Amino acid sequence: MRIFLIIFSFINAFLYFLLYAYYENILALFGTSGVTSGFLGFLKTIILLVVSFLIGLIVSLLLKMNIAKSFFDLRLGIIVGIIPLFFLILSQPAISNFILVRLFNPNSRLNELVFYFLSRQIVWTMWLGFAIGASVRIAFKKKLKHEVSFSLENNEPSA
Repeated sequence: MRIFLIIFSFINAFLYFLLYAYYENILALFGTSGVTSGFLGFLKTIILLVVSFLIGLIVSLLLKMNIAKSFFDLRLGIIVGIIPLFFLILSQPAISNFILVRLFNPNSRLNELVFYFLSRQIVWTMWLGFAIGASVRIAFKKKLKHEVSFSLENNEPSA
């Protein structure tokens, strides 16, 4: 099951990456649509988040952990994902322009550094998706707890 999920996640990540890489060409095939550009940008970000989530899930599946049940490691997700979530929020154009205009001199080099640092929304999205995917822990157990097995020697159920 683990190998199937790794292969399935790899194929999905590859397909989503192709969708992200050819996003503009695919939109050109559909022609003009009544959808706003903000929603199209949001959709592109979600596709990139899914790609990086699947990459993080592949990494999580490659780790052979002996755990009892599947869960989301919230502590790891917060530790690894809080920085990209914070900078992803700050990288929105309205917020980053507000920060640049109000806090920094428009003619300074520090303004340019902050602008280029905050404008890397692709990096922050991929880091956040990878953190979420790597925080998923999937258990692969052979025997479920509710299963009961019978032996022929004493005709008593054993758990």
